[in-house]
Amino acid sequence: MFKGIVLTLAIASVVLAETEQANLTVYTRTGNFVGGLNDTYPDVRHFKYIPYAKPPVGSRRWASPEPLDNSSEVIDSTVFGPACAQYVSAVPSVWAMNITGNLIVNYGESLLAGEFAQNSAEDCLTLAIWTPANATADSNLPVLHFFTGGGDVTGGINIPTQLPANWVHRSQGHIVVTTNYRVNIFSHPHARGLYNSTNFGMQDQRVAIEWVAENIAAFGGDPSRITIWGQSAGSGMVDTYLSTWYDDPIAAGAIMSSAFAIGYPAMSEDYDGLNFTFVAKSLGCDFSDPKVELECMRRIPAARMENFVGQYQDNSTLVNTTQSAITFTRQVDNKYVWANYTERHLEGKYAKIPTVFGTTAREFSALLPYAQDGPPEELITEDTLIFVCGAYNTTKLLDEADQSTYRYEWAGNFSNIAPVPWLGAYHYSDLYMFFGTYLIAPGEITDLEIQTAERMQDYLLDFITDPSSMASKGWPAYDVFATNGGNITQFGADGQAVQIVTGDSVEGACHIPNATYNTTP
Repeated sequence: MFKGIVLTLAIASVVLAETEQANLTVYTRTGNFVGGLNDTYPDVRHFKYIPYAKPPVGSRRWASPEPLDNSSEVIDSTVFGPACAQYVSAVPSVWAMNITGNLIVNYGESLLAGEFAQNSAEDCLTLAIWTPANATADSNLPVLHFFTGGGDVTGGINIPTQLPANWVHRSQGHIVVTTNYRVNIFSHPHARGLYNSTNFGMQDQRVAIEWVAENIAAFGGDPSRITIWGQSAGSGMVDTYLSTWYDDPIAAGAIMSSAFAIGYPAMSEDYDGLNFTFVAKSLGCDFSDPKVELECMRRIPAARMENFVGQYQDNSTLVNTTQSAITFTRQVDNKYVWANYTERHLEGKYAKIPTVFGTTAREFSALLPYAQDGPPEELITEDTLIFVCGAYNTTKLLDEADQSTYRYEWAGNFSNIAPVPWLGAYHYSDLYMFFGTYLIAPGEITDLEIQTAERMQDYLLDFITDPSSMASKGWPAYDVFATNGGNITQFGADGQAVQIVTGDSVEGACHIPNATYNTTP
């Protein structure tokens, strides 16, 4: 009898192991992906490397992304792929000097290297997926599809403070997807030979969303409950996306954190392709014919090109302040990036889905040129209003069109994620709370910080699960016609995890004469 029990237990163990292993292999149209379990949270399953488009290399450099063909290839998804080709600036910044963990992992490369990011490459159009470990094709979990920031020039999946394992561990009720997209000169070349075909990162975004909608059910996700979310440049992309694909957004909801199409500050106006031609000539592609110039540049190694652009930009800042700057960021083409978003709102050309718009109280404390004692307070206030008023102007238009919109302000100031006193609730710091990565930031973690992070996670989870339930969950919709402005949910201010405040108390400076803006509520 004892031998029979042992044999039964052994068989059960084998069956369990096979079941767990089977759950780590997911079959999709474009490949069979083998994932793993998170080291810290073994109840979380991850797939760190999933291609969603053909590699944008060779003749596909500076071309629209191409969907993948059918494939039954088995792909190891236990290790992150590279970020999209980018440069590690030598210019001191708060990200490199004070708050590490917010940049892509480059495995030992200095945060001020002044070199091509060694963990980046052109073959980069991949995404990563985190699910509860027990998720199956029948789970139908809501999906949060995240697009990272980086000012159109940096960013990617493998950023320690943007990894969502803690949040998925806590909820056991949702899936998070994070996506690489092309940046800098590989996304926004504005070359003469492309004839206004540009903004490739925006196009990557659409193909990634299409891939997720087609395949996420196999990972346990509900394709009818995909919420797209972006932060900073990624937020501006999401807002722009809702205007571009207004009649077919695929997504059921959208969250925009700290950058909006209205008032987006980092737009290129190089419509003659002068920056691209300057780089081309400097790299030996000195041709008057735009097509020949383009084809020559397609043969230049990515690292060489990024090093030239990045080191020239660094030199403009560090050494030669009179040197003409070159930039490669998004540009109006009236196809993926539009000249007048207010007009498009008034014409009804904006996706009719529930939205969340969020800002931080001191957006620009970390975005202004680095100074050890912090930038001037008046500049922090003035430039923070670019984002705050962008959120106000957009949500006002949506509210007037009777679209459900929710607002939040992150106003917490915790020393482990804001280690120098002048940072406060800086641009990006809300991501520590949503992703639960405040836990990896060095320093004291208070009970208030824990409570605030968990409330922030739960509020966003409620939204992606069922936006229509938000009022009953304590997050009232924004209402521009309400007394003292709409409702804004404020996190981390006044020693409270969450409270509802009036719109005028946060963004009155955007529309009330002589009103002031409070960067430290």
